[in-house]
Amino acid sequence: MERRSRVSHRCRLSTLAVIEPETELPCTQFLITIKSTTFTINHASYEENDAVLPPTSEYYSHELQLDLLMDENASRGKLAEALLSELHFPPEHCAAMVDEVANGAVAEEASSRPFSDFMVVHIEACIDVFVEQFGGFEEEEAAAPKFVPASRAAISKLETATVEESAVCAVCLEEMAVGSDATCMPCSHLYHWGCIVEWLQKSRVCPMCRFSLPADLSGRKTGSFILLPD
Repeated sequence: MERRSRVSHRCRLSTLAVIEPETELPCTQFLITIKSTTFTINHASYEENDAVLPPTSEYYSHELQLDLLMDENASRGKLAEALLSELHFPPEHCAAMVDEVANGAVAEEASSRPFSDFMVVHIEACIDVFVEQFGGFEEEEAAAPKFVPASRAAISKLETATVEESAVCAVCLEEMAVGSDATCMPCSHLYHWGCIVEWLQKSRVCPMCRFSLPADLSGRKTGSFILLPD
């Protein structure tokens, strides 16, 4: 029997501190501590009754220095990268969570403005992810998500861009040097060419947001329709 999953989440934000810096800042800066706990509940189905296995949980924490007011796009990209690579947040919920944390942090800053416009605001975001799994456990393969690869034409149209500031490829998690060439998705996220091609041969969704390339509907096996450079 195939296993099905249902994922939901909730986020609670609070202001830990508002600090007036000794030296003037160009704008308010945010220090965001993200604590993410994933709760997994397995509903194992049997022929005559349902046995609910004890829920399990995993805890992760990460801290980011962001500039949500001066450079919102770059800050949201770093936030998405942390959610995916460090906190193992479900990719299909990542864009919504980035919006929730970023907008909530700005709202927290506005409601606790005792000093000036140029502060360091320390925000804590506590994220709970709830994963309910239903179905049998006979085959590990049955539990794997069903990914849809991107089309060959869509991959071949990806453009090359120059890395203008320090960045990390969200697929291999290795740094991309400033001045080097990278492959740019239509959503503007940058990756190593080989990394993003291998990813897109399995999933058409950008690893850092919910942007989707056209799907490969040919029915061919993924991972074999495009050659990587030596």
